[in-house]
Amino acid sequence: MRLVWLLLLTPCAAGAAPLLRSEGVATLPNGTTAYREVHWQRGAGDGSERWVEYLCPAGQPFARKQMPAAVRARARGYVLQDARSGQAARVVVGRDGVQVDWKEDTSAPSRTKQLPLPADAVIDAGFDAAVRAHWQTLLGGTPVSLPFLVPGRQRFYPVQVQYRGPVRWQGLAAHEIEVHLDTWFGAVAPRLSLVYAEADRRLLEFRGTSNLRDARGDYPQVTVRFSAPATEQPEQRWRDELQRPLVSSCVVTTK
Repeated sequence: MRLVWLLLLTPCAAGAAPLLRSEGVATLPNGTTAYREVHWQRGAGDGSERWVEYLCPAGQPFARKQMPAAVRARARGYVLQDARSGQAARVVVGRDGVQVDWKEDTSAPSRTKQLPLPADAVIDAGFDAAVRAHWQTLLGGTPVSLPFLVPGRQRFYPVQVQYRGPVRWQGLAAHEIEVHLDTWFGAVAPRLSLVYAEADRRLLEFRGTSNLRDARGDYPQVTVRFSAPATEQPEQRWRDELQRPLVSSCVVTTK
């Protein structure tokens, strides 16, 4: 996986599109900071190449995710490596299907499965692109049902996206959107709450189950807030940040 990650760092670094960086802070229900998310993307489009670095509260990186540029922004593959838990994922989207390679933790075996790709499939961060694509429908009060990939289960589940109403978020005009399973499948995907800015439709807040395991092996409930929009950053900062070695544990702090 280390070799795969290094290869992914080198592809289109010479591209003309600017590098944009934003940061979110994930907190637990008691207010403790669980981790930080640093998002990089080459260009402003939904289909632009993206990287996410997950940092310990003290700032060391423990996980990374890379998403290649894609014409179909709502359903594209990604590679994830989490040195803290040993979790690893590789999702490859082809013309007619998607291959999901999944490793739950250090001691678990790797599992591979080939799935058909639904016409309106949503994968990982492609959910944001799907919300923006259905923006007017949602704000008009009509729920949208989408097949969403749960890589750990290696299958798509139908989720319903529904508008909850306008809100004020840190002084900004915003809209709250709720996501839940269209059909009951047990505790596969708990209810999520998302807040998007009215002005530019960027994600401001995620409230729900983290996609990363904590030190106890659980998927904690977190609130991730992105207080500032993305800003353009130099190429060298991107290279320096994404080439730092991942740490296998974080120092636990309390509020």
